[in-house]
Amino acid sequence: MLPTSEPNVNQQRILLSTFFVNFVFFGAAAILVGAAVPEILRTFAWSYSDMGAVMASGAIGYFTSTLLCGILLRRWGPRPVLVCGLILQAAGLAAFGQTPSFWLNLLALALFGLGEGASEVVTNFSLVRIEYSGRSNLMNFIHSAFTAGAIGGPLVVGLLIERGLPWQHAFEGLAAISVLMAIAFWLQPSVEAPATGAQRAQAALVDLLRQPLMAFLALAILLYVGVEIGVSNWIAEYFVQKLGTSAAMGAYMVSVFWLGLLVGRLATAALYRSEDQETLLIASCALATLALALALLDLGFAWTAACFFTSGMGFASIYPVVVVLAGRHFASEQGLAIAIISTGGGIGSFAFPFAIAALADYWGIERAFWAYAFTAVAMSASAAAALVWIRRANTSHGV
Repeated sequence: MLPTSEPNVNQQRILLSTFFVNFVFFGAAAILVGAAVPEILRTFAWSYSDMGAVMASGAIGYFTSTLLCGILLRRWGPRPVLVCGLILQAAGLAAFGQTPSFWLNLLALALFGLGEGASEVVTNFSLVRIEYSGRSNLMNFIHSAFTAGAIGGPLVVGLLIERGLPWQHAFEGLAAISVLMAIAFWLQPSVEAPATGAQRAQAALVDLLRQPLMAFLALAILLYVGVEIGVSNWIAEYFVQKLGTSAAMGAYMVSVFWLGLLVGRLATAALYRSEDQETLLIASCALATLALALALLDLGFAWTAACFFTSGMGFASIYPVVVVLAGRHFASEQGLAIAIISTGGGIGSFAFPFAIAALADYWGIERAFWAYAFTAVAMSASAAAALVWIRRANTSHGV
């Protein structure tokens, strides 16, 4: 979804503002389940594995959606893809938590995941095409809206729990907002991407999947999202079990983690002016990994909260920078390249929280969290491999 004419600055500002607002509520919706985990477990008498399976269903819907949206962008254009996604997202949010049925809630989150993939792919696709400078400032700024929502969503859940109100109200409210956002995007003036044949899209997808750089970037995002969303989904229960906090305080700790991401993204958007995105990626991975490992040391509530906050600052720029790198190095197929990156993230958000849930049932939540620290190390290694590949390619082309 792009402005009808490049000189129309006001139109572009309106479009970017709509993306920003949508990402605020997208972030809130994506993190709500993690914030409500302690209450869901006790309200519905689910095991950790049950909870992990329900979370995984949302992730399966998401990564299925991201890959499908990359193809649909070429056939329908951005606006119909995003509007349809927001309607699916609203349906899933409205249905979740209305019954203790494991299967109905699993289906509701799968529907939600199918919808949220559209917001991810269409927004990133549009931002990469608007931000021609090769920097990630605009990408970091819009993604900071996601983190702002990810802070606010858990706060709402915590307040509802403290006041004895149903946590489901948060999901119902965001379902209504998703419908309003669908209407807002439908009314946006835009030019749609030209339609192309499904056969050509399939050939381009296969070609991209064969590229080593695409594999390194997608793997880094798979591991990154696995850790980031996994920590976000289980940090509330971690604080309840390890540090003996209340369920409401556990929900607030989700906000602390995402506050770190918000600070990191806003700082990067405002202060990092270099086009050297590769160095920013490596530095971000290193900070996220080290702080996460330090958070798991048994040094008290304040230390743990501060380290999770710092880890969030490290995670902040990883996703926006990888999307910018994919858009820069695969410029002729940006929509599909961004869809592959998002799909890698969806696979990570499916596999790791589910795996950690199984480990938590077997080992306990405290020891299971160390698996996230080792995954962060692997994420850093994948980002380093991408950096090496880019610099070799630049050297071979005399850059």
